[in-house]
Amino acid sequence: KSLEATRRAINRAAVSCYAIEGRYPPDISYLEEHYGVTYDHDRYIVSYEAFASNIRPVIQVLVKGEKQLS
Repeated sequence: KSLEATRRAINRAAVSCYAIEGRYPPDISYLEEHYGVTYDHDRYIVSYEAFASNIRPVIQVLVKGEKQLS
């Protein structure tokens, strides 16, 4: 549940940023600083791949130490 809630919160913040600012945020730290996004840095790895300010970034939240399926 916590993993999915973290994914939803980050995605929701990115979309909110786009709606408010007219661009997607450049990185996850921007969302943390300007949109109050928080997550357990000891438990999760957030992969945030932004290509352009008008293209939705690819966001993945992974559990540290857990083998990921391809």
